[in-house]
Amino acid sequence: MTPRVPPEHWGEIEDLYRRFRDGMVNYATRLLDGEPHLAHDLVQETFKAAALRWDTLQLRGESGQRAWLYRVLRNKVYDRWRSTGRCALGGLDEERAADLDTPRTAVSNVLLQMCWKVIDGMPRSQRRVALLKWHGEWTNGEIGGHLGITESTVRVHLRNARRTLTAELGDEVVFPSEWEDTDPGEEAAR
Repeated sequence: MTPRVPPEHWGEIEDLYRRFRDGMVNYATRLLDGEPHLAHDLVQETFKAAALRWDTLQLRGESGQRAWLYRVLRNKVYDRWRSTGRCALGGLDEERAADLDTPRTAVSNVLLQMCWKVIDGMPRSQRRVALLKWHGEWTNGEIGGHLGITESTVRVHLRNARRTLTAELGDEVVFPSEWEDTDPGEEAAR
C-alpha cells in the first residue's frame, strides 16, 4: 500500500511543483528527444516520489530540492531508456561511446556496490552522515542541521567513513571530490 502524504503538506508540495515543473518538463523533453507527453508523465512521477519523501526533502533548501528533483527525473528517464532498449550514454556521441572501457566500468560498478555494503555496516551515526552526504548529496550544513550536530562532527564522521572504506576495500577506492569533507559552496560562503 502506498503511503499517503499528510494534507498539511499538500500546499508546500504544490508550491514546489509550480516552481520547478516547467523547467523539468523542458529538461526531460530534451533528454527524451522531443517526447513532451512522456516528459510530463516522468515529471509527475518525480513529484510523486518527492511527495512520498517530503519528510526529508522539506528539510533541504531550494537548491537542494532542485538538485534532488532533477537527479530523480534524470534517473527516471534513464530507467525509461533501459526499459525500451535504448542505451543511456549520458550525452556521449557514438564515437566516444565506442571508446568506453567496459571492464573498467564493470569493476567500478562492483566496487561501488561493495562500498555501499561497507557503509551499511558502519555505526549508526557514521552511516547516517555517509548516506546523507554521498547518496543524498546533502551539504555538511544540511546534514548537521538535520541530525542536530555540528559541521565539524559531520566532517569527523565522513573522515572516519572514508578510513573504514579504505581499510575494508583497499587503496583502489578513490574518493571523488564530492566525497570530501567540505562543500565548495560552504567554503565560498566563509
